[in-house]
Amino acid sequence: MDSPSPSVAEIEALLRRYLKAHPQALDTERGICEWWLGDASRGYSAADVRTAIERLVATGLLAKVALPDGQCTYASSETHRFHNS
Repeated sequence: MDSPSPSVAEIEALLRRYLKAHPQALDTERGICEWWLGDASRGYSAADVRTAIERLVATGLLAKVALPDGQCTYASSETHRFHNS
């Protein structure tokens, strides 16, 4: 996996900290921006947040589940035993 941009690396670090503090967290990409990153999300592009989420899914930290309506939710793969889709 290529080295992430500084913004993506910062987002990944914030998401890791959030998951450590809230291991039961489960949310959509929008919810992650709004709740997990909070005010910090204003400083990052949606593309960088998406890239950080995708990288955490690829490393196995986040589990991704597609919902019937086409949205995806993300949660700690340690806590939630989903199959990545």
